[in-house]
Amino acid sequence: MKVRVFLNHFGVRREVGLLADSPQGILFEYHPDFLSSGIPLSPYMLPLRTGTFRDDKQTFAGLFGVFNDSLPDGWGLLLLDRALARQKRSLADSTPLERLTLAGSRSFGALEYEPDASSLVEDVACDLDTLAEESLRLLEEQSCQIEALETLITLSGSLGGARPKVLLKLEDEQGEPQSWIVKFRAPGDAPEAGLEEYRLSLAARRAGLDMPKTRLFPSARGPGHFGVRRFDRVHGLKVHAHTACGLLHATHRIPSMDYENLIRLTASLTRRSKEVERMVALMVFNVLAGNRDDHTKNFAFLMDEHYTWHLAPAYDLTRCSGFNGEHCSTVNGRGRDITEHDLIQAAAVGGLGAGKVRQMIERTREALADVL
Repeated sequence: MKVRVFLNHFGVRREVGLLADSPQGILFEYHPDFLSSGIPLSPYMLPLRTGTFRDDKQTFAGLFGVFNDSLPDGWGLLLLDRALARQKRSLADSTPLERLTLAGSRSFGALEYEPDASSLVEDVACDLDTLAEESLRLLEEQSCQIEALETLITLSGSLGGARPKVLLKLEDEQGEPQSWIVKFRAPGDAPEAGLEEYRLSLAARRAGLDMPKTRLFPSARGPGHFGVRRFDRVHGLKVHAHTACGLLHATHRIPSMDYENLIRLTASLTRRSKEVERMVALMVFNVLAGNRDDHTKNFAFLMDEHYTWHLAPAYDLTRCSGFNGEHCSTVNGRGRDITEHDLIQAAAVGGLGAGKVRQMIERTREALADVL
């Protein structure tokens, strides 16, 4: 199988290259025109050069991380499995390249794939409470209404993450369409999970973190459903995005990163001290808020119109226990009982002084005072 890769970044669409299955594994080669563009699509694992690339480590079943970022996981994989079951197939039957065609032009970020077999529609009429209930039934391996399943598949695209979610297109105050992600609770979540994530998003904004717009969608069966505006869409245009997981081939399935490396990655990729400060502030917030689900897919970077990298806004900020009560990303070698000293030591690799970090800690504590 062969798949053509395109970058549709801020409304300019370029052919990136070609992916192909072979007896040696998945191969990738840049298109000559893209090489001459100088765009750093994935600078560490896919530097701009002629020739064929192959991932011998098979971190993502042979895909390079920038393409793996386009694929669903968790909830999205469950929906894909159900969609394939209607064709009397299973998820195990599908290849990574076939899954990319199913993501097609509807994936995270600005990459698009041809052949395009995607079917995402964001403006389907739906009842959020009904979809939330049917999502829960699906996750609990109960039967789900066929109509609801069709709607969930149509509205979910290739979204990542474990919790069920859908994409909606809504107009802002100026009447401009915006793409929103609406999350539903998973088995084991409290009924007020959406409200808690919304309150935490407001606290993050008070703490100085760059946050997308968030809102609580009303529900007749609970406090509401958490919604967040997509940060990989600007004025209806796609923006190239890349997770730390994909950039470094650092799997999110198990703890594989520490904050010192995330800070170094930010400094290396963005070459801006302000971006490093933003990563340190995110580290401080995650530790003080008890967000231990700080794995490599929950940190991302965006490319601007001038092909310069910036740290993406914070996302998936939730209080959770983590692996054995520890953070997925360690701080100064510690996954739990992280102290102010540990935060200062970790921030030092990015050139931040103790005084600056203490200011971040104090501001974050104040922001979280009425949440924790």
